[in-house]
Amino acid sequence: MRPALAPHLPIVFDLLGVLTASSAGALTGVRKNLDLVGVVVLAAVTGLGGGVIRDLMIGAVPVAMLTDWRYLTAAALAAGLVLLGQHPRVLGRDLRVFESLRGRVPLGTAYLVADSATLGCFAVSGTAKALDYGLALVPAALMGVVTAVGGGVVRDVLVNEVPTVLRRELYAVPALVGSLVVAATDRYDPAATPIAFLAAALTMGLRMVSVRRDWHARLPQA
Repeated sequence: MRPALAPHLPIVFDLLGVLTASSAGALTGVRKNLDLVGVVVLAAVTGLGGGVIRDLMIGAVPVAMLTDWRYLTAAALAAGLVLLGQHPRVLGRDLRVFESLRGRVPLGTAYLVADSATLGCFAVSGTAKALDYGLALVPAALMGVVTAVGGGVVRDVLVNEVPTVLRRELYAVPALVGSLVVAATDRYDPAATPIAFLAAALTMGLRMVSVRRDWHARLPQA
């Protein structure tokens, strides 16, 4: 029987992932010059989409976002913070803290950090939840990847872009690495919380380094 701590890990990382993914979705909406509703919808779809796909595939129904108020709250909070950061006068007030933050953090950098953190958190939560539902090591790791990239795929389709996971840059690979770490260590210690944080950090770091160093999964030359 799994230790009592283990079932809580997916929820913790799921909520962290929803926050970061929704932030990335909202930043995409701002970059695409969407209106207020568009930004909020894109944030919610990005933050919750991967988890919904995972839950449906492993039979965890009703899906978590419909049974736990924290999921929608986290998505709404992330969208609100991004809107305040990019548009400090959205509430009719001059919020100078957010005005200063917007000037110091480029939009592209903020998006990369949020998107990379999303991969790490969802790789852990997706794999851990799949393991809780009895999936074997490799299928569970694949569910971690699906959770990590699912919301981003829906987001990119909605804004008429080729999904990031299908481009040359490394996206699914970092998520797979983190997912495999969680799945492999679960066999020996299902409650290995430090390993979960290490796997999330490894995924996030690998994604950011691959972007900065322009690493690609190139096709062989004909």
